[in-house]
Amino acid sequence: MAESNKYDFTKLNTLAVVSLASGLTLLGSVSAVITGHIALAQLKDSKENGRGFAIAGLVLGYAGIAFGILFAILNVVLESRHGMRIDNDMLHRGPGNNFDDNGFVPPMVTPTATPVPNN
Repeated sequence: MAESNKYDFTKLNTLAVVSLASGLTLLGSVSAVITGHIALAQLKDSKENGRGFAIAGLVLGYAGIAFGILFAILNVVLESRHGMRIDNDMLHRGPGNNFDDNGFVPPMVTPTATPVPNN
């Protein structure tokens, strides 16, 4: 006996899906918020589905924006108090890395192999 309770993707609001997809990336947080609000406005008047997708996109979008703001504030505080910036070099600092106190990494010296003569 086949089930007839299948989800109809043709009645899904496109902007709700775009909002969710954009919210999954940190770079698309602003577009997730914009498309999420537009999708919710469209869903009030239409008979489309996707309210959950739009809300999830809004939540992820606002969380991404908040994370970006907190990261920027942390960066400013660390730079003003300690003279450090959170950048690519600092994120890779750890045991085994050859950083000095200024975050400088000396250039890597790779040994050159001396050719072995074939007899």
